[in-house]
This record gives sequence, structure tokens and C-alpha cells, in this order.
Amino acid sequence: MHTSLNIRAGRRDESGAAAVEFALVVPFLLLIVFGIIVYGMVFAQSLSLSNSARQAARSGVISGTTCDQITSLAHDAADTIGMDGADTTVSIKRGATEATASAACGGGGSTQPCKSQAVGTNIYVTLTFSPDPIIPFVPVPSTLQGKGVYRCEFQ
Repeated sequence: MHTSLNIRAGRRDESGAAAVEFALVVPFLLLIVFGIIVYGMVFAQSLSLSNSARQAARSGVISGTTCDQITSLAHDAADTIGMDGADTTVSIKRGATEATASAACGGGGSTQPCKSQAVGTNIYVTLTFSPDPIIPFVPVPSTLQGKGVYRCEFQ
């Protein structure tokens, strides 16, 4: 009687089961890991847009600052991982509220948005960026926006 050949008659060989389970689970784990990375990048881009819009609006209320300087500052400050600041769209408006604000830079790039405005007029700077999906199957927002608001304090 050979006992080595008769190891438990009812038991199946499961030597490759772990490899098959690993192969089934790995794509989902990779999708989760890369999704976290992509959302981290989108979050960094959103923070950068908000900070640069606020910084640009703050510079816009300083006497002598032109629309070109505000736009250049906004583009420079918006550079971050996966986003070139030059790819952002900058909108500069002025008014009492954002709903009633109108374009502040219609007179050209040398226009000073707060010059000859009533004290209390707000400057609204909005930066817009459309992120590219880096990894398929990981949805990202189609548009990111950052807004900055400051009040003109000189005439």
C-alpha cells in the first residue's frame, strides 16, 4: 500500500488558485491607486487656481496695476503638477456684486481695473482650466475654476 499516492481522495489540487485570484483583483487595486493619484492632482490644480485667482485679484486693487500685469501674475501663479498656468483662462470683472459685474479689461491690457472706480467696487478674477484625463476610466471634472475677490480701496 502506497500512502503517498492516496493523500486524501476528496481533496482537489489548489496550487494555482492564489495566482488566479491575484490576477482578478490586481486591475481593481491599480484602478483605485491611480484614481487616488489622479484625484490628488486635480485637487492640487483646484487649489492652485483658487490661490492664484485670489493673489491676482489682490494685486488688481493696488494702484497702478494693469490688466496685463494681473493676467500675467495669474498665469505665473497657476503653475502646478499637471497644469501649465498659460493654459488657464483669466477673466477680470468689476462691480458691486459678481452677478452685476462687467468686464474690467475692455479698454485694453493697460487698463487699471480700480482706477476711477467708486470706493467699494469689487474686482473679480476667475481662472478656468480644463484638465485632461490622464488615466482612462478615472472620471475627472471637465472644468476647474478658481475665484478671487478684492475691494478697490483707492480712486
